Amino acid sequence: MIVPRIVIAVGLFYLMAQVGLVATNTGLVIGHTLLAMPYSFITIGAVLKGYDWRLNQAAATLGAGQGTILLRITMPLLRGGIISAALFAFVTSFDELTIALFISGGLKSTLPKQMWDDMYLQLNPTLAAVSVVVSMIVTVILLIARRLTNRN
Repeated sequence: MIVPRIVIAVGLFYLMAQVGLVATNTGLVIGHTLLAMPYSFITIGAVLKGYDWRLNQAAATLGAGQGTILLRITMPLLRGGIISAALFAFVTSFDELTIALFISGGLKSTLPKQMWDDMYLQLNPTLAAVSVVVSMIVTVILLIARRLTNRN
């Protein structure tokens, strides 16, 4: 999270070139996953820090199996943190241009890379329309997340 994205992108490009994953979907997925993992770990770690593990022990004492404990106790209590971590990972990956520019090799295109290319190569109203649609999608996702957290 502290290292500049351009340094990570150059390092990933060098590594992906050695392995042969430049200009592949697998390389893009690995790059975006590596960028999103710290945000997810911090979010889920914060939720786990406040989790009361005695609830699992109490359920096991009352005869619940590990699957039941996981599905009926642990997951409902951690659901907000997991949804937040997924949203952080999505927004981080969705906004990432540097990794897409380096790892795609100019052949694969993500939405931010396509918007970047359109901005420099051709200027038309399509870019503005896509920007509005992207803003609306992010707004809807945040409203759904807000509604889910208010429900709990």
